[in-house]
Amino acid sequence: MSMPFQSGRISRSGFTLVEIVISMAILALLAGSIYGIVSSTISASQTAMSEQLTLRRLDSFLRVTRDAFLNLPGQGSVYLQIGRSQGGEAEQQLVIAKPQAIFGIPSLAGGSLILAARARSDGTRTMTLLKIPANANDQEIKEAMEATGMPLLPRLRKPRWTFKDSDPSSDWKEEFPVGSPRPILVRFQTQIDELPDPVEAVFFVPPIPPQVAPNQLQLSTNPPTSPGSPGAGSPGGSIQHLPGGSIPGPSRG
Repeated sequence: MSMPFQSGRISRSGFTLVEIVISMAILALLAGSIYGIVSSTISASQTAMSEQLTLRRLDSFLRVTRDAFLNLPGQGSVYLQIGRSQGGEAEQQLVIAKPQAIFGIPSLAGGSLILAARARSDGTRTMTLLKIPANANDQEIKEAMEATGMPLLPRLRKPRWTFKDSDPSSDWKEEFPVGSPRPILVRFQTQIDELPDPVEAVFFVPPIPPQVAPNQLQLSTNPPTSPGSPGAGSPGGSIQHLPGGSIPGPSRG
């Protein structure tokens, strides 16, 4: 006896290949969007941190430089010279001669401090502090100028020093060689890569106090006289003599 044959299909549920491809594309788009947002956030955070660090360095440099000028002693001087770096490139060098306890350095006993705009490989410059000892010979000065120095403010573009020596209303002087009179104002201008705006700072330099003549320091040895005292009203407070050289005595009744 033969059994009747029944044909049928077993239904199975699942994702087709097209659906899987579409899902993977959507996930890729979401991952790319999230990566872009995170990357831009990290980049903005790094830029803000770099800008804050640059502002702190700039603030410290300007504060210390301002204190250096304000504490410049009477025998100190300021002038500008054009030197050469190790690579042979020209650089502005602000010389502060005979300073006293500035930039965190104790008295140099007549030496000099130099702010040199050292060139960098990326085309920017670094404001570098150099120290020249007093009574140094040519070889010692050369070695000091070729030293690494202390970097103070990096990534500068076109740093520039200008001066006013007497009249504040006069024009700024770009040349201020050794032997120039002591300036009253010193201006620093530059552009820093991390900052959107240019930097400009003006420093006041106290004038040299006038010297007091020796005769102005002498005090009178004559005590002050009061009305009625002996010799009052006479020059120098001396006793008045009568003709013949006699001194008036008390009258006798």
